[in-house]
Amino acid sequence: MQRGKLQDELSDAQSNLSSPDPDALAAWRVFFECALALPDILDAELEQAVQLPFRWYDVLVHLEEAGQGAPMNEVASRILASKSGLTRVIDKMEKAGLVRRERPEDDRRVVLVHMTDEGRATLQNARLFHRDGIRRNFTEHLTPAELKALAKTLEKVRGHVRPMRPGRVTG
Repeated sequence: MQRGKLQDELSDAQSNLSSPDPDALAAWRVFFECALALPDILDAELEQAVQLPFRWYDVLVHLEEAGQGAPMNEVASRILASKSGLTRVIDKMEKAGLVRRERPEDDRRVVLVHMTDEGRATLQNARLFHRDGIRRNFTEHLTPAELKALAKTLEKVRGHVRPMRPGRVTG
């Protein structure tokens, strides 16, 4: 976003600060609390159940979607968790036997990350616990109609914020 446009938006926002909409503020606070709490809860449960941090799970899910391995920079741009320190995460995952790195002969600048058979087995096992955690901590507290409405509502916000997230895939 250009500096002038951002400054105009900030100026408009400041003029609206004097009388924030209580319903909008309440909705934001509930959303934000859930957005922070749920990943922490799911991470702790996954770590306790299968000794796999959510960040590792996130990497394994992306590698599964990529199929035949993925360039390191693509993994960084697609993971849900912070891309900060991803090299150290991949180092630890490689040491644990879940992934392996390779430099293709035709382009030595690229580092491809591949999921190992052990990584696939770990992902399958972790997925059961993770999906159960999603059910227990999120979906079972909402009706099917509420889930559908929530997804439709949040897609509008995601459409706005996704392209603005630094260093991430926008599609």
